[in-house]
Order: sequence, then structure tokens, then C-alpha cells
Amino acid sequence: MVRSMFAGVAGLKSHQQKMDVIGNNIANVNTWGYKAYSFNFQDSIYSTSIRSSEGVTNAGAYGGRNPSQVGYGSSMASISFQYTTGAPSPTDNDLDCMIDGTGLFLVGGMVNGGISDIKSSGLMLTRVGLFTVDNNGYLVDANKNYVYGYALVDGTGIPEVPAQAATAKGSTDVTVGPYDNTNNGYPVTILGQTYYVTATDLEDQVAQWISKATKESKETVTKVPGGAGATAPVEADYKKNPDDTVTITGDATNGWTVTVTTKAGEFANLRISKDSVNANNSKVNLTITTKEMGAGTEAQLPTDATPANGWTVTPGVAYEEAIPAEFEDSLSPIRIPYDPDTGSQYNLQSYSISDTGVIAGIDIENRPITMGQLALIAVENPNGLEKTSGYYFNIGENAGGVEFVKPGEGPVGFIKSKFLEMPNVDLANEFSNMITTQRGFQANSKIITVTDEMLQELVNMKR
Repeated sequence: MVRSMFAGVAGLKSHQQKMDVIGNNIANVNTWGYKAYSFNFQDSIYSTSIRSSEGVTNAGAYGGRNPSQVGYGSSMASISFQYTTGAPSPTDNDLDCMIDGTGLFLVGGMVNGGISDIKSSGLMLTRVGLFTVDNNGYLVDANKNYVYGYALVDGTGIPEVPAQAATAKGSTDVTVGPYDNTNNGYPVTILGQTYYVTATDLEDQVAQWISKATKESKETVTKVPGGAGATAPVEADYKKNPDDTVTITGDATNGWTVTVTTKAGEFANLRISKDSVNANNSKVNLTITTKEMGAGTEAQLPTDATPANGWTVTPGVAYEEAIPAEFEDSLSPIRIPYDPDTGSQYNLQSYSISDTGVIAGIDIENRPITMGQLALIAVENPNGLEKTSGYYFNIGENAGGVEFVKPGEGPVGFIKSKFLEMPNVDLANEFSNMITTQRGFQANSKIITVTDEMLQELVNMKR
């Protein structure tokens, strides 16, 4: 009779444990990456009243008999979690991500050197990709743990050469000789080429196109006065692009400096004004800078100007395509790389994570910079993981094989950027389980009550 009391108490305990599991599931209904747990009952130990025996077919013998047993209630068989992917929840953080598959992220404290054995690393696993970048440029999670992945091989994943404009610098010599009756004009020599102009033309302007433009246009003539009240020796006359600029500084005494900025392969046309032309040699310093930069772009020189006669030419280059990223074979904390030219970290302004876990950023100069690639951990038996505080797992003894792979390789899945994984708790199922658990608890308590009444009747028999 007392066995029923023990069975009822055991049932109460096991149903209370199941209610604890249900309560924990409901409490984490909004916890990122949470996996719902399920409680599994088993019947408790048994007392055998009559053991089984086999039958004998000899004359006068008897047949077999089944055992007679009575149990002592129920107990917990196991508590397992449901390792299914939760629904994606969109976020606004560029570094938030979730795993669409069975893999886990590897996080933890700083470990020096590359990691090749996950089990002995002392690091933790998680399904929550709530990441940011700290003050040292490391990728970390919300609890300050470093995020591990494949680091860049030195010299890859970054721009090779910074952009530079193509330039040409030199001086233009202008000389005017006495009137030449044979050619009916004043000889004006510019860059070694002589032009004969009339007095009227000399009074207006002596034109010399410092350009290789195929078409001359005089529609956008802009006169720029020089310093000290003098007229500048040149004025802009030809602008193929409205963004082209001509800047003139200096004065008639100290000379003039002209800076022309054009698109690559084009020239702003200049002409020498009459006020700078006289019987004495007049020199104009000229710099041409191209706006559009490309690898190998040459600065176009004015007519007859060559490096041999005093001009300096610097070819222009653009930002090269980022050197294709190559990654190390072992794991280490993911970090913003250093610029080999400046020795400081790149100043990244925005981030993105690809489906394969490659983290890239755009620096302040609008260049793409690769940080590294996330690693995903494949666990042979996910239910062998041990839950710790927060949303972390430790690798238990029964977890089986644990390997790190790149996202997109095998069942570990891909990375979904700007999403976090919602819990896989089914509220309808949890409330249904709550009702059945409550009724089970109530039924077991009734067994205790009835057993108590039976014991009371037994005690009252002696009265």
C-alpha cells in the first residue's frame, strides 16, 4: 500500500521537473538563438513479486509463467533540446548575422596563435551572431568575447596602391621679336614655335593653344585678372568639361603660375595675353592635372613640350582592385587589418557580411577592405553540448566529432546578414504541455490523497 505513496511522490517530482522545463522555454520565448527543451519521462524502478519461468513439456510438468512486477512511479529519462533553426528576425546592424543551417559560431577569450583543435581551445559555441567591432578593431559579441574565424593572409584583401593624379609641370617661354616685313607681322615664339601676328592681333591677343584637343571652341572664354593690378598672362579659352578649372596666381613682376585641371586625356586650352608679351622673355609656369585617374594614365603635355626640355611628367594611377583575399588555415580572432603604408588600422565606416561569412568594410577613402571570414563549427551530436549562462554552449564529452568549416560548405549552412535567429519555442505546444503536466501533477497528488485515506482506514480498524 505504501508503494502507491512512493509512486505518487515520484510522479509529483517528475511532473514538477517537466513544468520547470516548460517554464524555462516560455521565459526564453524572445531570447535570440534559444533552443526549446523537452522533458522525457520514464517509469521508475520495479519490484518483482513473481519471477518469470519457462514452461516444461515433460509428462506431469507445467507451462511457463510471466513475471509479476510493480513500479515506483515515474522519473526523468532525459532533457533534450530541439536543434532546429529559428525564424530570421531583421535588424539594422551591418554586423548582425544568423546561421541558416546547423553550424555554430566560435567565441571566447583571446588565444594566442592559430587554433586547429576546437575541443582543447577552451572556447565556447553559440548560435547568436550579435557582433560589433571594439576599440582595437576586433570583432566581438555582446558579452565582449572575441569572434574566431579565418584571418587574412598578409598583403591580401586590401587595396594595393592608393590613387594618384597624373600631372605635367613645366614653364612656357614667350618671346616677341621686331616687326618682320617679309611675314607681315610680329614674330611670337612660344615653346619653340613662331607665329606672325599683326599689330592689331598683338594688341588684342596672341593666341597659342597649349592643347592637343582636336576641336577648338571659344565659347567659354573666362578672363582672370592677375595680382598687383596687372593682367594675367593667360586666360581659359577651351573647356570641354564644365568641371575643368584654370587657376592663375602671381603678378607681372614675379611671374605667373597657371594650374589646369582637366579630365584624363583632355586639355584646357590657354592663350597668352598681349600684356605679357613684349620684347623681353616672359615665362609662364604651367601645371596640368588630370581629374580622372586610371592605372597607367599619362599626363598630356602641351604642344612641343617633352620631359627633355624641362617638363616633369608623373603618370596617374587609380585605386587598384583589392588584392583577392586569401585566408589562413587555422582560426584566430577576426580583426580589421593594418595599412602597410601607414602602419595603422584602416578606418572602416561600414560593414557587410557575405553568405559565405566574408566580412568586408568600406574605409574612409571609399576602398573595400576585407577583415576575415567567419568560421562555423560542425558538431556531430549537438545534444551532447552543455548549456552555460547566456547563449553559450560548452563542448560536452558526448558531443562527438567537432570540426571547423567555412560557411556554405556542407550542412553547416550559410550566413544571413542583418538577421538574428529567433527562438524555436512553439508557444501553442508549450501551453498544451503545461495543461497536461498540470493534470498529471494533479492526478499524482490524488494518488497520495487516496493512499492517505486508505492508511487512515487501516489505522481506524482497531477502534
